[in-house]
Amino acid sequence: MKDTPRMIASALIAAILFLLLFLFLHWNLIVCILLCVGIYFGLFFLLKPSRKIAGIDVESMPGGGEIQKLLDDAQTDLADIDKAVKAIADPAVQQDAQALYATGTRILAYLKENPDKIKLARRFFTYYLDTAAKLLARYVDFQNTGLHSEEVTEILCKTAESLPVLNKAFEKQFTHLMQGELLDVEADIELLKSTLKMEGGK
Repeated sequence: MKDTPRMIASALIAAILFLLLFLFLHWNLIVCILLCVGIYFGLFFLLKPSRKIAGIDVESMPGGGEIQKLLDDAQTDLADIDKAVKAIADPAVQQDAQALYATGTRILAYLKENPDKIKLARRFFTYYLDTAAKLLARYVDFQNTGLHSEEVTEILCKTAESLPVLNKAFEKQFTHLMQGELLDVEADIELLKSTLKMEGGK
């Protein structure tokens, strides 16, 4: 459990305080218990790590918990893809899987810098990235069986053929997420052209 170290630290400090107040300072038992329970919960919440995306506290974002879960799941999927990449024996398939991992990593890094777009990437998180992780994990499982039956070979070939398609889908998702920036750059270029044309005509 993620909260275990926090629980242990809070309980330890509360216990030490209880012993100090009750045994050494001879405070009332009930007062000591109530005070130490309060100290425990206070420390437990105080020691809670602040999770930030692009310098913004996740807790303060609308739907912050959901956003953090999407990012955590995405990080897990990417770790699974990376693990599969390292286990793939076929160099060509490994290269395609590596490209998929690289694109996924770039998308995740972009979204962490632009948290307002995370909800737009829901399909990327819940479908494309998850599908890629599952496909590659199964590919490695079938590869490791060492079987060369027609069925296994066919599954391995189909999975290998799907990787470039998936990578194109990743890139399409990335382009969709960056649509605003692309339009801004295009507008800047058009403005620059117009300015240069006007200045050239003087």
